[in-house]
Parts: sequence; structure tokens; C-alpha cells
Amino acid sequence: MMALMPQAFAAKAKSQVGDFPKAKVALVGGTFINDALLNSSGILKGSFTIKTKVGLSPVIWYGETEGVPFYYVHMHGDGKYVETWAALAQLGVRDAIGGATAGGINPSMKLYDYVVPHDFIDMNITRPLAMPKEAYTDPDAIPIPRYVPAMDPLLRQILIDETRKAIRASHDYDDIGLHESGVVIQSRGGRFETASEVKMMGQWGADLVTMSIGTEMTYARMMGINYAALVSISNPAEGVGSWDWDTIKAVYPRINPLSLRIVLAAIPKVAAIGDEVPRVGDALRFHPEMTSVPATEKKKKP
Repeated sequence: MMALMPQAFAAKAKSQVGDFPKAKVALVGGTFINDALLNSSGILKGSFTIKTKVGLSPVIWYGETEGVPFYYVHMHGDGKYVETWAALAQLGVRDAIGGATAGGINPSMKLYDYVVPHDFIDMNITRPLAMPKEAYTDPDAIPIPRYVPAMDPLLRQILIDETRKAIRASHDYDDIGLHESGVVIQSRGGRFETASEVKMMGQWGADLVTMSIGTEMTYARMMGINYAALVSISNPAEGVGSWDWDTIKAVYPRINPLSLRIVLAAIPKVAAIGDEVPRVGDALRFHPEMTSVPATEKKKKP
């Protein structure tokens, strides 16, 4: 489910990265905002592409919210998954917010509800399972990361707080619930899952199913970028409940502007996290050296 970039914005994307201030926060768009940001006025200031060791980046937009700079990548990078995360790392991005819409496997996750997942299951078979070696500045320091926790706790808490604040701000959202955790399974994409597949996913422990944020969680950790996602339930997963195309058609006009407000409010809080604050991903990226020599003996050698 890909949203087309409005032509007016597509025609603008010809600046250079040096034309804009540096940003340490990125927003990686998906169906949870679709083109809501591209159609907003005064937030995005321009865009650029950069060359990375794994190829040309997708269009990267520079924006500001409450005076805080951020980068925006549309629709998960429009298929350039590896290039997106190589580019964000090259730009010095420290924190990234992603998201999607999803099918609810857990019956408690109703239409329009928000979920801030804490873990994922990846059924991807078409994208690289790891970032290529060329993406790293040090070829002798290629991470083999752990994903416990799979997403950054500080970013997750900011998204939880801002989502709660947004849906409680108006009675228009009284029907929208917030789930502060959940296991998202990334399906292979290209089609909706069958009811039998969804049943299997539920038995595995998945609460919701979508198509891209498992890849983002994987690559972000590998590139040393802290990541968390905001997901909205766009339909009950197959076999869990009934829905039709009109169900999904009604989701985006309602959820996309609300999701955009949530993430724009979250970005200044994310940027305000001090660089001195220890982040959980820092200690989870690199496997210890694989050697039979005890560390004490290695230190004794001249």
C-alpha cells in the first residue's frame, strides 16, 4: 500500500544537503501518515538526495516543527530500504520515528486504535536480512545486534505520552484506544495474509501484522539509530473480523492528520534527549570478540 507523492512536492526535490541545518531526528513515513505531511504547509522546507556507499538515497525532506529540525523520508524510502538507513546514518541521525497501519490480530486491538509495539517478528524474504558491509564506516566493526528490547524505550514512552495526549484532547477520538505494547509481525508483502496465516501468526504471539516496520527496526539498530514506531489499526486481520475496502478507505482521512500531529509533537521531545543519556541500543549492537584467549591474557601481551 504505497501513497503517491504529490506532483507539486516531487518537482521541488532538487536542493543540496548543505542547504539545510543538520538534524538528529528523522521521521520515516508510512501509511500511518501517507501524504499528510507532504500536503501540510510551512513544515517541509526543501529536499535533497545523497550518495551512499550502497547507492543513491531516496528523496529526503528537511523540515522543522516548533523550531526543531528533522528529516523526513516518504513511505519507508519508496522501496529503497537499505539506502534509506545508510543515508540517515551518514547524515548523523541519532533517533528515528517510524510507523504504519496494520491488521489487528489481537481482538482487543480495534479499528483506529494506536499501538506502540515493543517487539517484532520478521517474515521478510525479499529484503536483505542485514545492512551490507559497505554501509559501515569500519569494515572491521560490523554489528551483530540483539533486539531485547527491540525498540528504544525512551522513544516509545514519548510516543505513548503524545498519543495519549492527542486522543484525549477531543471527544472526537473517544473510540480510539491506545495499546502501550504489542508484537508486530512483518509479513512478506504484496498481498493480504490468508485467514490461516493470521491464525498461525497469532499462535506465534503476534498482535498485529504489517509490511515494513520490521525491516526498519532491524536496520535502525544495525546503523546505531534509536527507533520506535507508531501503528494504527486499519482493519481486523483476515479471519479476525469482517471488513471491506470502504473500511480502509475511511481510515486514512481520519488517522493520517492525527498521526501527523502526534509525531510532530513528539519530535521536539526526542531532540531534547541529551547526548549524554545512555541509550539501550548502544550496548546491544556488537558481539564480543570471538577468541579463546581470556581478556586478562590479551592485556598482558606487548
